[in-house]
Amino acid sequence: MNWFVTESPRPAWVARRSYAPWLVIATVCFGAFMGQLDASIVTLAFPAMSAHFHADPEWISLSYLITLVVLLVPLGRIADRVGRKIVYIYGFAVFTGASIACVYAPGFDALIAARVAQAVGAAMLQANSVALVTTAVAPEQRRKALGVQAAAQATGLAAGPLLGGYLTEQYGWQAVFAINVPIGVVAMVAGHYLLPRTKTVRDKGKPSWRVVPGLAGVLLAYAALFAPMTLLPFTMHQPLARIGLTIAVLPLGFAIAATTLHKPGIWAGAVIVAAAVVLPVPQVIQLAVAGIGLGIIAPACTKRVMSALPEASAGVGSGLVNVARGLGTALGVAVATAVVHSFQ
Repeated sequence: MNWFVTESPRPAWVARRSYAPWLVIATVCFGAFMGQLDASIVTLAFPAMSAHFHADPEWISLSYLITLVVLLVPLGRIADRVGRKIVYIYGFAVFTGASIACVYAPGFDALIAARVAQAVGAAMLQANSVALVTTAVAPEQRRKALGVQAAAQATGLAAGPLLGGYLTEQYGWQAVFAINVPIGVVAMVAGHYLLPRTKTVRDKGKPSWRVVPGLAGVLLAYAALFAPMTLLPFTMHQPLARIGLTIAVLPLGFAIAATTLHKPGIWAGAVIVAAAVVLPVPQVIQLAVAGIGLGIIAPACTKRVMSALPEASAGVGSGLVNVARGLGTALGVAVATAVVHSFQ
């Protein structure tokens, strides 16, 4: 029972495998996928939750996002000190328990409280995800590994709109939270057996100011990713299912590029995004091309941030990267919302 209070090593039969680092990546992808799935799937259930509780649903997202952004860097620092593995596993436990609380919330205030608890668990996961990836693989493999982690996030983001409408229509709004429970249970077990101990990591190196350009790139990439996803539902006069499929092309292009295109640099990705804007092609192709460009930029910028930090501060770097992602998401949503209101 000691592993409840301290980090435990991986079983020897796992640690000695040549592919053990990629088992770490696979475990981290559970959290990456689940975090973005939860962020996007809940929006499709807003009307049903609003009708059920007779309340404005905006705080269901705001309470989650505010708590998440505030806690990312402090929890990254805590994980650097006490161990990233144990914080990550407890993050799944908190997130999964809070998801159950959301399902059975007796009132709107209880639902908001459960969403805040969910955000605490999500912050424990996201503050460690990039750090676990970068410390698990050799430096020459980091771009590829970070691309896989970013692809898992994008896949969760794309799956949210597709699953959210179906689950809400078939099983009610509670289903968008219940889906987190089996994923969380599997991830906790996988984390215990597949993640290495990290508390022993010590490094006296100092951070470098390369950090700032990388964070700016991550922020702008996620702003560009989320702005069209927010804007298009208001501008496309088509059935909801068709809109959802069209929007999903953008994060899917992101996921494909992040997983497969590891050599192109930041500027190559920027050129591809610019080309997507000006190409005289159907909208769905524009979105796919833009997603590919952003899928090149985001992992490259993330690698630049993590390479500029000492290994002992990887948790802080992971938190900073996810703060940049969160702020970029908020910026993209804000810009798209302003555009919508300006034309109404």
